[in-house]
Amino acid sequence: MIFRIIFIFISVFLYADDTLEVKALHFKADELKGIIELNENVEIKRGKDELYASKVIINIDKDRMPTNYSAYGGVDFVVVTKDNRILKGKANEVYYNAINGEYKLVGDSKVIEDGTTNAVTGEEIIINNDIGYVNITGTSKKPAKIIFKLEEGKTK
Repeated sequence: MIFRIIFIFISVFLYADDTLEVKALHFKADELKGIIELNENVEIKRGKDELYASKVIINIDKDRMPTNYSAYGGVDFVVVTKDNRILKGKANEVYYNAINGEYKLVGDSKVIEDGTTNAVTGEEIIINNDIGYVNITGTSKKPAKIIFKLEEGKTK
């Protein structure tokens, strides 16, 4: 049975071009439900991308391909974009839809572009880099905030 679980886990990430390194104190997989669950001190590294959380749940389809990821508990992450920008972020919860490429950060959320003043903060941040969509929601006590440097000399 343990070999079957390991096979499921490994096959979920075979689509990745980069090496995937996953660490956690507890690991559980249920092929019938299509769920892989990692608990306590979760670290996931794939290429230059990193994610740290207390708990991560990965939902997979019948072909064992990931459909969405959910990370909980003081989530910290580093993502390198296709154009090599480094984004560092944090949130109480992070959800990633592998089908449409959308990220949703919930609870005390913040994303900063490394080496710049560019940053967004809010209670909820939704980002889809593929379609160029960003939605930031704040609260009455802590409004959404965007900081970015204007590029001088570029006018329309």
